[in-house]
Amino acid sequence: MRRVLFVDSQSEVPYDERSPGDPACAIGGSEATLARIAAGLATDRHIDVVQMARTEHHHGGGVHWHPWSALAELAARADAIVVQRHDALAPRLRRWSRTARIVLWLHDSIDLAGAPSSTLRAELRALTYRMVGVTRVCVSPFHAENVRAALDLGRMAPRLFRPDIRVICNPVIAHAPDPCPPLDRDKLVYCSAPTNRLPMILDAFAAVRAAIPSMRLHLACPAYDQFDPEALPPDSGVVAMGPLPQTRLHAELADALCLFYPQSNVAEAFGLVFAEAHALGTPALAHDFGAARDLLSPEERIDARDIPAVVARIIAWRDGARPAVARNPAFALETILDQWRGLLG
Repeated sequence: MRRVLFVDSQSEVPYDERSPGDPACAIGGSEATLARIAAGLATDRHIDVVQMARTEHHHGGGVHWHPWSALAELAARADAIVVQRHDALAPRLRRWSRTARIVLWLHDSIDLAGAPSSTLRAELRALTYRMVGVTRVCVSPFHAENVRAALDLGRMAPRLFRPDIRVICNPVIAHAPDPCPPLDRDKLVYCSAPTNRLPMILDAFAAVRAAIPSMRLHLACPAYDQFDPEALPPDSGVVAMGPLPQTRLHAELADALCLFYPQSNVAEAFGLVFAEAHALGTPALAHDFGAARDLLSPEERIDARDIPAVVARIIAWRDGARPAVARNPAFALETILDQWRGLLG
């Protein structure tokens, strides 16, 4: 049985197969996705997960979860090693295994304006990754092009030592309520981390509420990045829900007019929340950049800086022009697991 090792040095808290959907577990979508992929692959592979934040061994979901002290031993025995996010760590793992396939699993888009462009550093990185043999996995076509452009910054000869970049999207698991609730035309939902996003969201919603006083914005934030509802003015129309279990969050999305996401500060690498909303039959209203272009229809994309246009779009959707959306079978868990099996061997 092939052995696959997942390595997470980035999460500040330990997690395992019980964590996805648990509102008290302060992890993001990438950690929850790793837990699901690890458990899915465990049906026909030996799966180990090493976490910097973990202090005790745990076995669950068919997966062996280990503290950081086990890294060297497990890396030496692995047939494939998947490194979560940590760019510099991936090539270093070659010292413990000469034969394992090494994969760097990336989840975040890169701000090209702020990316380093040192020519020497860029050329050395390209040479090192080519010699070590590291495959980068991105989570959307946009994300792959974004990473490729960042790696080419500052290079004198970008055609040499081209990076090995693959696209494997995140699986989308949606818990549709049964029976499906009727549409609430006055309800908008935002359910992502507030940092760098929420000020634009709240400004846009304030304009929507000024035009339609009955509108409400249901706001859910993950446990690792909380929002203080006391900062809102009285009668803002914002319903602060805090962290929610995934079934409750999906119930909130299922009857909403839309997922309300008009912000132009952070480009989504995959846009898991967009795909989840679609799987529940709920359209998204988002800025026309990043993975929104891969996932959302033209009717759902907008210039989020144009507040009157945002208001007009919400009015139109309330009046019957709301686009119909559906689950994308390309994001089914088994489909994504097959792509990982093909990559890892």
